[in-house]
Order: sequence, then C-alpha cells, then structure tokens
Amino acid sequence: MDEINFLIREENIAKVYLSEGNLDVLDILNENYGYIVDSMLLEDFKVKSLKCNLFKELVLDNKVVGFCSYDFSREFLTAALNNIYVIPEFRGNNLFLNELKTTMEEYNKPSIMEPTRLIVELLIEYGFARIIDKDIVASAIEFIIPGEHVMSNRDYDASEELATHFYDLNMCASIHFLDLENRYFAYSSPLNYDIIHYDCLEKRNTIDDDYFKGIVDLFSENEEKLIEIVLDLEDNLSVKTHTLEEVIGCEGELSPYMESLIDDAHVTYESALEIKEQLKEEYEAGMILNESLLIRLAYLFEKPVEPSIKSHSDSCPYCGMPADSHDKFCHFCGINLNYNPSEMFDSLLENIKTESTDFSEDIRYVSYKFLKLVDGGIDFDYAAATIENTYNIKWFNLKKFLDENNYFNDKITDEGYEFLLNHPLNYYEEFNMSNINYTDFEKFFYENNDLNGIEICLKYLNQLGDDEDIREIVEEIEKYR
Repeated sequence: MDEINFLIREENIAKVYLSEGNLDVLDILNENYGYIVDSMLLEDFKVKSLKCNLFKELVLDNKVVGFCSYDFSREFLTAALNNIYVIPEFRGNNLFLNELKTTMEEYNKPSIMEPTRLIVELLIEYGFARIIDKDIVASAIEFIIPGEHVMSNRDYDASEELATHFYDLNMCASIHFLDLENRYFAYSSPLNYDIIHYDCLEKRNTIDDDYFKGIVDLFSENEEKLIEIVLDLEDNLSVKTHTLEEVIGCEGELSPYMESLIDDAHVTYESALEIKEQLKEEYEAGMILNESLLIRLAYLFEKPVEPSIKSHSDSCPYCGMPADSHDKFCHFCGINLNYNPSEMFDSLLENIKTESTDFSEDIRYVSYKFLKLVDGGIDFDYAAATIENTYNIKWFNLKKFLDENNYFNDKITDEGYEFLLNHPLNYYEEFNMSNINYTDFEKFFYENNDLNGIEICLKYLNQLGDDEDIREIVEEIEKYR
C-alpha cells in the first residue's frame, strides 16, 4: 500500500462529517476516499448501512486508514456504530478499541448496529464482552438489529428494532429472548462478512430445535447469573458521567447543553428554565442517575412519539419503552429503573415545602406537584404513589380536589393547565426565584389574589429592597407586563 497517496491529517486529527439528517456513506467514500473503496472491493467488503448521521475518519500516524459511521437509534436513544473498516495492513493497531474508548470517555456508551463475529471477538479481546457458555457471548455494549433483519420463531414486526447484549458465535448472530417463559426467541439475519469468513450459512443449516432448546435452557436456568455478568461488564466500562451542574448549568445560568437544545428544539428560554427545575428535582429525588442526565434532558426537551416497540418482555414503567432486567436506567426517557417513589422530593422538601397549615394552600401545592409529574411524562400510578408517600396524603383526598376543580380526568384538562400556569410555584420556578423563600412568597401570593400573577410577583419583589439579584428578576418579569 506504500504507493497509495494517503490523505494526511496533521496531529492525527480526524475529519468528521455530521448531520441531523442522513449522510450517504458511499457518496462520502467515493468522493473522498477512493483508496479505501478499492481496498474494500478487494476484500468484497460491503457497507452494512448506507446512511448515517456521523461519519469519522480513522487515522494512524497521520494517515487516514479507515472510517467508521454512526446512526442515531431513534427507539433506543443511542449512537449506534453501523460501519467500521480499516485497511488490512493497518489492522491490529487498536483503532477500533480507541474509537470505542474515545466515544465512551467523551460522550457516552455507544451501541453497535449488526456486529459481525469479528467485531464481537474484538469486544471479547478488549474485555467489553465475555464468553459465558460455549459459543454464547455476553456484551457490555448493546447490539442493535433493524426489525427487517430479525428472524424469530414467532411473528415479528419488521418496523421494530431489536436491542440485545448477547451473541452466538456459532450462528454469527445477535440473540434475544422476546419471552423466555414461552420460549420466544429472536436472532439476527446472516451478514455478508460472516457468510464469507465464518461459513455461517453452512453452520445455520445444521441447527435444529435441540440447538435452540439448549440456548433457552441456558438462559432459563442462569437468568440472574447472566444479568450479573452483563452488569459486571458494564461497570468496568470507562463511560463518561456528568454532574448535574454540567448538564443544567449553575445557579442563574443554562448549560451549553441546554443552550444548544434551545436552538435545536426551538424551545423557549422560559420552558428551558422549567425543564431545568424539573431535572434538578428529579435528580435530587434519585429519579435520575448521573449516567442518564443527558438522556433525560433530551427527552424533556422533545418528548418522542408514543412507544412503538413491543418486542421486549420488560418495559419502562414511566414511558413504556423496552427495557432489560439488568438496565439501571431507561435508555429512552432516562429514569432510574430502581427508583423508589417514596423517596421522591425528600431533599427538595427540606428546602421549599410549604409550612402552612391551611388545607386549601397545602392541597393546591400538592396538586401542582402531581400535575407537574404527569405533565413531565411520569406514569399515573407512579405519580400518585409518589405524592401519597411524599406528602402523606391519600389519593382519594387529592382526587376529590382535582375532580371538584376539573383539573384531571385521566389526563390534565384545560382547567388543569390553567391551574399549573397560575400557581405561585410556577412563577417561582419560571422566573428563577430560588434565592427567595418560597413559603413566604406563596403566602404573599394567596393574600394578594385580587391581582394577576405578574403583578403579585412584582409587588412582592419590590418590597424586598434594591438587591442586584432582585433587580435582575424584576427586569425579567417586567418584560411580561
């Protein structure tokens, strides 16, 4: 390959192509990397995924010697590696390993779209996966299979992606149990690379019902052990974790993440402040883990359509998306799947829970909290249980108040949204008044309910003096008069 005129990248800095839409992988290769295309043709290497959202060069000693590409898995909210190729002479230099490590350390754990057996063997070599029995492999990194490439012993909806942590080296297939009790089993279609290099078609032709029964028995008899293995593998990954301040910003500011999402999702600044407050409350209550802060942030900014996947026996109780029993958090909405509703808002309550003994004020506060949970995408049963455990109130009593005011009828009503909009806590959160005692503000708010909300806020703040922070809040509120 010495005669090839390699593209040179000073200081090993790779060129990256990024788009919110689809990039054409072959177009990029043919237009810019002819020598890589020639190498692929010599090996009869075919691109698995023709489209991507992210295309990256693989650089070694300042030479572009390969490429990789990623696709955004809309159902599983993960960046899925869907193509990777390195010119043969440059393999064995840990380019694949370094790419995975860089992604994990700088962003988050990727998944892999339709891995070949070679990719899985490399994951084993790197310590990201482990052979657990004969040819069965458990992986810390998820494998994503497009629905149209899923084979199963039951009807399978070709529109549904499949995600799994297990692989069969003999079949050269990602494998997953749709329903272990009923022995519903799914596995990926053969890939061109595995057909050529591992004779996977011949091996699949020798497989019978006893073979699948052996796999079913392995998982049935060792389910808890296999889950522990996956968790152990995941714990050993050097995945970047974020602090709350990194994700939402410090007091009085929005983080770069939130600023960029305002631009991308066209969310107003006021809405962003509400999301910031909600994420802070959920995190402090233990509903969100550091690893899932960014997922939750993206979910709150632009909630996806209703869940469409039904191929997993487990699902997130909050958003209904598929989940595996070993998952720590939902990869779709970011909620901690081990969250205990009774712990909700414990830390928050110490700071801002109203001390008023007046029932009408208390019930309005609790109603606001309940409706905010529902509006934030929390499942009704969990929202109700959270409120009961947190505020020592029976759902019957809260429901009576909601019914009397027509705030909630299986979903939030127009009157309910009006109530949320005009509650003192909404103004308190919207105008970032966290340096002000909420209990005192709430009392003042209800004592002056002959005024509208904006006027109450200004009247309350103006009596506090000429503090610089107060002036900034007043100036912000004045814009809404």
